[in-house]
Amino acid sequence: MLHILLLILKIIGIIIAVVLGILVLLVCIVLFVPVRYRADASCEGNPDTIRAAGKVTWLLHLIRADVSYSEKKLNWRIRIAWKVLKNEQEDSVTIEEEVEEDEEELAKELAEKIEKEMETDQKSLEEKKEEPAEEKRLEKDDGCNKSIPQKAEEKSGLSERIERKGRTSDPKKKTLIQRLRDKIKGIFRKIKCTIQKICDKMKLLSEKKNKITEALTDEVHRKAFRKVKKEAFKLLRRWKPKRVHADIHYGFEDPCMTGQALAALSVIYPFIGDHLHVQPDFEQKILEGSAEVSGGIRLISAVCLLWNLLWCKEVRKTYHDIRNFEL
Repeated sequence: MLHILLLILKIIGIIIAVVLGILVLLVCIVLFVPVRYRADASCEGNPDTIRAAGKVTWLLHLIRADVSYSEKKLNWRIRIAWKVLKNEQEDSVTIEEEVEEDEEELAKELAEKIEKEMETDQKSLEEKKEEPAEEKRLEKDDGCNKSIPQKAEEKSGLSERIERKGRTSDPKKKTLIQRLRDKIKGIFRKIKCTIQKICDKMKLLSEKKNKITEALTDEVHRKAFRKVKKEAFKLLRRWKPKRVHADIHYGFEDPCMTGQALAALSVIYPFIGDHLHVQPDFEQKILEGSAEVSGGIRLISAVCLLWNLLWCKEVRKTYHDIRNFEL
């Protein structure tokens, strides 16, 4: 009996170990297998000749996404194991045909409904014409009876208006000087209220400014900001593309726009200056060249960033203060 129990426990332990091993393997695959990407673009001097293609793959192309743009048409394709999702010209044509058929069916149904409603309306009009004359007489009698209380109500309304006019005419009329005094007093009151509101807002702003400066100059918060900045730059270095190459010759009709685009490119130039060659043209409108980017992203880098920030006391204290911060 004891041997049977030990055998059962052994089998259960093997099953648990296999399940845990599978879970650990899946976690390692998600964390360490990189998501690879690649993008290419080219142009031959005219925006209409722009061509671009990109793809993203993961786990030996088990999951793959492709996007391409050429001749002003965008195509995409996603494959997850054996399932494929894509848009093609043939599919788009069939979809348009189906939509047209559905629209024709809806139009026919609407026409039938309108015809039925017209028939019902005609029948109702004919029935109304054949109403007996007695009902019309009864309606006339009701109208005469209703006119009597309406006249009484009008008389009572006139009397009320006359009484109101008498009441308004009773109080003494204010002189011109008194009216001017009241207006001047009202203006001074408004000025006083506005000055008081401005002073209150200035006080609140100064208090908020002091709170914000205290929070920013706190040594604990400054250490936390430095830690976050350091870890963020580490993550960017790990996730940066492995291959970057671009050779661009561009120009706009307005030289000002050409200079603005060059200023925007100068922001990323310190990071990829060795791989980027830009030639601006301030005299003509042109766009030609090619660009290529490829690399990979591992999720373990983001997990390491969160782990390092989680075990930093300054970061935890700053996060708690930010959540409870009130102006």
